[in-house]
Amino acid sequence: MNLIRELKPDTFGMEGVVDTLLFATEVGVFIEEGASVDYAQKCADYFNSLPDHVIASLCAAAIRYCNEALDAVGEPLMEFRSDRDVLNIVYPSVLMVPPGNHESAPVIHMELNCDWEEEHGMEWIIRDDEVLYVGQFTGENPLGDFSEKKSWNHA
Repeated sequence: MNLIRELKPDTFGMEGVVDTLLFATEVGVFIEEGASVDYAQKCADYFNSLPDHVIASLCAAAIRYCNEALDAVGEPLMEFRSDRDVLNIVYPSVLMVPPGNHESAPVIHMELNCDWEEEHGMEWIIRDDEVLYVGQFTGENPLGDFSEKKSWNHA
């Protein structure tokens, strides 16, 4: 299934749109120079087939990020009936595809907007069914080493 469409060249790669099942909407996709469209499709397919335990980890990490950010500015913490309810206040912006080819393992590197951090938003990095980074968008390297978690990484 070809989820990526409306591709056009960009200064540093290609951009288009991709359908997402988790959010039931389309989002922007940015394919970095050095990444193939086939690899980008593989990453989009991976995002749309994330196992439930990975989605649960993403949601729990997003809630930790949310409540730490709210606590830091003296706002009341948010409570959710279920962890997935946090997705109702998270808005995906762009799926960024790092350099790779059809043989490379897919990586999810996503920029999102969220109600609790309008200025910096949120960033997700997932590889091999492991949530590696959830926190303020800082442009983390999606292929980097996340074995030691920094305090701002809520994964």
